[in-house]
Amino acid sequence: MNSPKSIFPVSCIILAGGRGERAGGADKGLITYKNKTLIQHVIDRVGPQVDEIIISANRNLELYRQYSDKVVSDSLGDFQGPLSGIASCLNHCEHEHILIVACDMPSLPNDLLSRLSGSMLNNSISIATVNNHHQLALLVKKDLSDSIVSQVTNKQLKLIQWVESVPFASISFDDASDAFLNLNTISDNN
Repeated sequence: MNSPKSIFPVSCIILAGGRGERAGGADKGLITYKNKTLIQHVIDRVGPQVDEIIISANRNLELYRQYSDKVVSDSLGDFQGPLSGIASCLNHCEHEHILIVACDMPSLPNDLLSRLSGSMLNNSISIATVNNHHQLALLVKKDLSDSIVSQVTNKQLKLIQWVESVPFASISFDDASDAFLNLNTISDNN
């Protein structure tokens, strides 16, 4: 299935830097699901839609370098959460628009970027929603870097709280809700 490209170049940050607590401490991006690692599933889905991939990881860096030559660890350390990973990766992104996704969503839509990019004219963020719930799949403008760094520096680490603090658009993916199922536990893989 062809994945539509955006009309502008896009970097992609794949967030794989968590502790994996719900996965028994396993590095979720490297868990095998349907004969491939979760991160490979995500790359297969978003890779054709974007121009570069940056992986936010805090463990197994050499293994992640098999998937991208840009693997970035959190500058804060101690697993501060997705916002810290995003803040650490932003300076490594070549493009003004950045797609951000979690490493544990192996079925992301092939039209994720094209649908999110449609609302970027008047907004700084476009975030996928399913049944009015934000998903960890969003398109942001790189000029939000100072805003993100400020949040992280002030220990305000909740991603959705930051999203809602700037002009954003919610894009409904109710028609593709299964595409955002994330595998949070080892038993989800069976």
